[in-house]
Parts: sequence; C-alpha cells; structure tokens
Amino acid sequence: MTVAVSEQTRERLLSAAREVFSECGFQGATVREICRRAGANVAAVNYHFGSKDGLLAEALHFESLKLLQDTNASADACPEVRLNLFIRDFMHMLLDENSTSSQCKIMARELADPTPALDQIVREAIAPLHEYLANLVNEIVGDGMSETELHRCVHSITGQCLYYHHSHPVLQRLHPELRYDGKEIDAIAKHIADFSLHGLKFFAKSA
Repeated sequence: MTVAVSEQTRERLLSAAREVFSECGFQGATVREICRRAGANVAAVNYHFGSKDGLLAEALHFESLKLLQDTNASADACPEVRLNLFIRDFMHMLLDENSTSSQCKIMARELADPTPALDQIVREAIAPLHEYLANLVNEIVGDGMSETELHRCVHSITGQCLYYHHSHPVLQRLHPELRYDGKEIDAIAKHIADFSLHGLKFFAKSA
C-alpha cells in the first residue's frame, strides 16, 4: 500500500467514523459499519488507529467549533448581535443535515448518553465553548453578576440549543409538520437569542 493510498484510507475512515458516531453514538457504532462506509477492510481501523477508541480520539477534532468562536470574536458588532450570530451558527451546526459539523452532533449525543469519550469532549470542546459564551454574556450583563449566576446563564442558553437536537423525535410527534430546514433553524435560533437576551437584560438591571 503506497503512502498516498494509505492516507486516503485513513481519511475515509475518519469521515465515516464521524458520520457513524454522530448517528449511533460511541457504544452503538461498530467498526464493521465504519469500514463498510469507508470502503475499507475491518483490519484498517487497528492498522491506522490501534482501536475503536483511538479512532474516536482522532475523529474528535472540533475545528468547526473553534472557527465559530474565532469568527464571532472578530465580528464587528455589539455583544448582543454577536450572541445572536453565535446561537444562529451553533444551531445550524447542530440541526442542519447538510452541516459538515458531525463533531457537534457527536458532542450532543455524548451529552445525552455519556461514554468514556465525554472527558475528551468536555476538555477539548465544551469547556472552551462555555468559557467563550460566559465571556460574551459578561460583556452583555457587566461585571455585577456572580460567577454562579453567570454559569447558570450559560447553561440556560446552551440547554435551549441542545433541546432541539435531543428532543427532535418528541418534537416531530408533537408537531408532525416540523422540519429543520434553513428557515426553521434561523427562526429557532432567533427565538432562543431573543428569549435569552430578555433574561440577560433582567440580570443587567439587577446587578
């Protein structure tokens, strides 16, 4: 096997693994299914990554989340507008079926059904995301909010976002017409942002 072919196989395995992990979770994902989608021999996972755990570790690179934060931080806008943009982009990562951010879907699934991979996800993705969002909330509210209340605000915002991902099967049964197309995702994001900003303004007045 040439170096070029080996590298192509490795990238196909990573791409397939992200799809399968996001759809089935770590426990439900099988090496056989990952290799089937990648068009690779089942021994290829051990050859390239050592194990299924090693494959997950390589698959969990959250470039899209880091890019979201960097792009938001550099936006020439007030913090309230940046919160709107942040929530909109995050919701598209979570809900848009055409989104390339399978890592975000893996993260959401791990939050709902944790496995040992959650430690890595918290360290590399969730902790930086929460820290960034806490700084953004602090810009909106000011320095008068306690650290505990600041964390609760961050949890409330992210909880609203993740609800639409975790509860999609329930929401489809409650509202059979619901479709997560671009227009609906934008509307959901705007609602979450408006709802959250009204709450933050209350805390800003109380501070």
